[in-house]
Amino acid sequence: MTTLPRSALTFALTVLVAQAGFAQAKVVSAPPEPSLLNITRQWSRASILGDLREMRAASDHRELRVWVGFGLTGETQLVTLRRANGHWSAFVARVLRCEIQVPRAVGDTASRATMERYNAEARQHCGITVPDVSPGAQVVTTDTLLVAPIVAPETAIEAAWTAAVRAGVLDLPPRVVRTQSVDDVATYVVEIRSGNEYRASAIERLEQPETLADKQVKDVYAAVFGLRSDGPSVKP
Repeated sequence: MTTLPRSALTFALTVLVAQAGFAQAKVVSAPPEPSLLNITRQWSRASILGDLREMRAASDHRELRVWVGFGLTGETQLVTLRRANGHWSAFVARVLRCEIQVPRAVGDTASRATMERYNAEARQHCGITVPDVSPGAQVVTTDTLLVAPIVAPETAIEAAWTAAVRAGVLDLPPRVVRTQSVDDVATYVVEIRSGNEYRASAIERLEQPETLADKQVKDVYAAVFGLRSDGPSVKP
């Protein structure tokens, strides 16, 4: 039997402890499928933010993402508060539609690799709508998440986190059961990560709250999006 030197054993134990301190999240609560989380996670994965549920984070990691939009009209926006390595930071983001024209014959038979190339090319033309589709052509569309840091003191970012917690962000249900349908309204999608625990909610944005959760999520939104006045606007 081979015996490891004491130094090698100590190193191996140190690596194991370090890996144990950085873990993917356990889902405590989330909206039932299908949900808007499938979209927000795709946008996040393709951006510098990363998938909040999948990222490996330390036990003291804290992060709150508040999305609003997803309606037939209007823009989808995001504000993120993050505490990592003992420091607070914040980001603002907006979703942009990206479009290009391709020959219809090519688009109808394109392989997955070709479509990925078209999507990458489309992302070079975000925020510009194709005015007129040429005969024999089709439009390839994709979305991208444009992210910028919010320039604000760490104390202000931490205060926004504290205000969101006081507003009830940790108590939000995954969704609100409505007595009647609410169509063509914006929706809040809230994601929160505390160490290895992940929570998410998807709640419609109503002018007149019907439930406690409706009021709580509006207050959470106000606390977090108030930081935007300290940061840059996100432009294409």
